[in-house]
Amino acid sequence: MTPLKSLSILLSILASCLPGCEATRPSGHGPVPWSVIGTSREGRSIEAVTLGAGSPRVLVVGGIHGNEPEHVPAVAALLDRGLHPRPRATIRLIRDINPDGGAAGTRGNATGVDINRNWPASNFQPAATHGPEPMSEPETAILHAQIMAFKPDLLVVLHSIASGPFVNHDGPAEHPARAFAEAASTTDPRWHVRPSMGYATPGSLGTWAGVDRHIPTLTVEFDRGHDPRLAGVAFVDGLAAAIKAWRSEQAASAIRPGR
Repeated sequence: MTPLKSLSILLSILASCLPGCEATRPSGHGPVPWSVIGTSREGRSIEAVTLGAGSPRVLVVGGIHGNEPEHVPAVAALLDRGLHPRPRATIRLIRDINPDGGAAGTRGNATGVDINRNWPASNFQPAATHGPEPMSEPETAILHAQIMAFKPDLLVVLHSIASGPFVNHDGPAEHPARAFAEAASTTDPRWHVRPSMGYATPGSLGTWAGVDRHIPTLTVEFDRGHDPRLAGVAFVDGLAAAIKAWRSEQAASAIRPGR
């Protein structure tokens, strides 16, 4: 598929999945009942839906940087295909935590703050693009409230980067990260695990959730301009594998001597 064709498909998906539209449930069971969980600084709706039932509890953040639209076909694929083979899991899906940035095509929100640097992490540093203090932005506060209420066993956040695709991880998430990359690589061999981003990430969601709170956290980095179909297949397959790996790890931990 040519880059121009890929971009055309991506733009059509973006147009069909703007906030307020109805997505399709897995297996074609009608529209997804999106719920508004808050509003952005410019008043755009932030929406979420819960899919499935069972353990683990998985929170998926569809988008956090407005100039990284590659999450859109991945979210659409999860809603359209569901997970196959389908693991028992409760998935809380937030469509896009930064709709103002998405509308403007900017990394930060309407005030230029990077939502992924605005967390009360141990390494938070105030700055113009980080905010004057942790959770100064309504979008950060909304996602924080969702995490505290949902209490995820696994947190998955979608991004894109020119050096992608790969999976980065924080906290006790190495096993799920490797399972994700292995499953995703069956249709796209470029997928791999990158334990470190290679640069500082002060006040990041991964630091706050994974390092400080020990919530297994996967940062899924699609390639910029990622083929929409391959992005969707890789995400659905990878997420199913990560959930299975988490469950396997929990089962092994439960039968270790001394427990």
